[in-house]
Amino acid sequence: MFSRIEVDQVRRIADLARQAADAHRRLVGGLRDIELGEQPDERGDRNPSDLDSLSLLGQTAERREFDALRDAIAELSPDQRQELKAATLIGRGEFAAGQWDEAMSAAAAIPASSDVDYVSERLNLHDELTKALFEMGCQ
Repeated sequence: MFSRIEVDQVRRIADLARQAADAHRRLVGGLRDIELGEQPDERGDRNPSDLDSLSLLGQTAERREFDALRDAIAELSPDQRQELKAATLIGRGEFAAGQWDEAMSAAAAIPASSDVDYVSERLNLHDELTKALFEMGCQ
């Protein structure tokens, strides 16, 4: 499936995404104790906020993990980033592993000028990439 990006590169980015997500959880973890009153369901019934994105880390002392993730993604060529975006789509369940060409087409529709942000700000990036690697038989 992958022809431009190495599986080890995807694993490294997944590991960096896990570290960034852990830093994100440490940062927003205390917010669970705040009484906000009646809130809409987390999925489907509300608009995402900055708290739903790893980009929040870029504005804090925890930015080291987020910067490492962004740098690793930015170092990839545009073709490698397209394959990484396709893997996230498979990991999210939008495409099956056997639908690689369709996932690549959908990934190509995401503007290349924003693909570093698109990938690096995903709070569930680690899960999406590890699921994709499993589905694609790259474990």
